[in-house]
Amino acid sequence: MRAWRPLVPQVDVDGNEIAGIRLPDIAVPRGTFTGWNLYREPHPAGELADRNGTFLAFPATRQERGADPRLSIAERYGTESDYQARVKQVTQELRARRLLLAEDAERYLAQG
Repeated sequence: MRAWRPLVPQVDVDGNEIAGIRLPDIAVPRGTFTGWNLYREPHPAGELADRNGTFLAFPATRQERGADPRLSIAERYGTESDYQARVKQVTQELRARRLLLAEDAERYLAQG
């Protein structure tokens, strides 16, 4: 009998997938993105909803994060301008590598 072995993507310390092109949302995250979720009532509670992902925001401050092992927004970026600078840097790098269209880069920079 052949065994079935499920494979899942590797993730970084924030729980975001490390494979593939890391767009600004993942390279400079404000939370954890998953490609899965668990159903709640009225669907079968606890069953895997593999086509519906979720977003788990990082806490704003160190105090708010409590036991959450992920760094808070304040701990990882300091200020909003630091965050914006990192998004701009990642966006420019992706554009230089021809992995991001100009109009998409503009959207990332505008959404802040």
